[in-house]
Amino acid sequence: MKIVSWLTWLVVGWIFLLGSSQVQAVLLTLSQPELVAGNQLEILIEAPSSQAKVPVIELPASWQTHFKLIDQMHQVEARPRGDYMHRWSLILQHQQADSISRYLHLEPVKVNGRSSQPLRVNIEVARKKTSPAKAKQPLSQPLQIQQQVDFSDAYIGQTLVYELLIRYQGFPVEPRLSPLEVEGATARQLGGGREQGFNHRGVKVQEARWQELLQLHATEVVIAPRFFSSRLVFTGQSTGQLYETQTSELKVKVRPIPISWPAEQPWLPALGVNLEATFLPRSKQVKQDETVELTIQLNVVGQQARNLPQFKALVSENWRIEPLTEELADKIVDGLLVGQLKQRLLFFPKKSGNLKLPDLTLHWWDVTQDKAAKSQVKLGKLTVLPKGNLTQPTVNKADSTLTKPSNKKIETQEDRGWLGWLLIIFGSLAVAITCFITLKKQTKNLDLPPLNPHF
Repeated sequence: MKIVSWLTWLVVGWIFLLGSSQVQAVLLTLSQPELVAGNQLEILIEAPSSQAKVPVIELPASWQTHFKLIDQMHQVEARPRGDYMHRWSLILQHQQADSISRYLHLEPVKVNGRSSQPLRVNIEVARKKTSPAKAKQPLSQPLQIQQQVDFSDAYIGQTLVYELLIRYQGFPVEPRLSPLEVEGATARQLGGGREQGFNHRGVKVQEARWQELLQLHATEVVIAPRFFSSRLVFTGQSTGQLYETQTSELKVKVRPIPISWPAEQPWLPALGVNLEATFLPRSKQVKQDETVELTIQLNVVGQQARNLPQFKALVSENWRIEPLTEELADKIVDGLLVGQLKQRLLFFPKKSGNLKLPDLTLHWWDVTQDKAAKSQVKLGKLTVLPKGNLTQPTVNKADSTLTKPSNKKIETQEDRGWLGWLLIIFGSLAVAITCFITLKKQTKNLDLPPLNPHF
């Protein structure tokens, strides 16, 4: 009976935990898993609560990079168990109508501090309507070429990702590709090209892609058409047939630097900024003759690393600051360019005390919100101890009278220690002699066999 009772309580507790875990869940449901670039996305957010009061819903800042909140509606439902189910219906407008196809993985939404699952949506490139004369070649064509940029509306100084796509069938012989010609921007290749194959309705197609970075430096940017020709050899052919194709011209609308931007600030247009800093060692206090190393990690979306400002001009009345190393890198994350800067600085304290550290401040222009933004890390204060051996305790006059008696006690204990060691040594010798004599007597009484009994 005790075992049955124990199992009953275990099942009840498991059901209670399962119910409580469901209460804590925040569910995020999309109206569609795929979204055409520039269209609207409807999201349903469900969060249970013990109160009918509207909970606090927090939309991540990363959502604002890709979407704009158009409409929001809230409903609350009283459930039989005594709690309430809150539901929000959000309509989001995708901000990048000219986006390339990519997969977005954004941060979860929070309701009263509880997080939902991450937002995952597949962005499909928008198919623009063109006249029959300018229509793109169908996939059935053996050779195709296409060029595109991630944004057709940008600011001067912004970095765009240019991509060239070539699809072909068969084996190419003597391929010829015209170079990239851009007016109003500087191009730089981003890594090497990549190629992959796929099967389309029983036809094997090869797809090659190249990416380059375009640094905009003029208000009019024009990308000239690209030309590609190659002789394609199919199975069973010896020479093949010559095919030619070309892209259309691309134009980018470039906005100038806003008048409201301060002239003394470096111009940095970007989609987003993440600034972090850590100290080594992590101790809250150091000695005056020691140095402290600061590691700065800066990630800027929509900019290449070579354009990122470095924190070399930090000035402080309490610290002497010297640069140590700088590392630059460019990466493509979720189809967007991310410029990365890792910088190490050395801090030398000029004096002792509770010294204030300089703040790290970066001013940039948010191209999605069309307004100035600021990212800042406050380093706070650090305790600097004076020079010298700080571990020795200070002795005042009241304690000085206790030093001599304590030393005498230590000497007395050491003398008694020597006497104990002598007793141990003599006792060990006595035991060894006794054992030797006993063994000698036993050897005389034992009748041992000969070493070689057969001889």
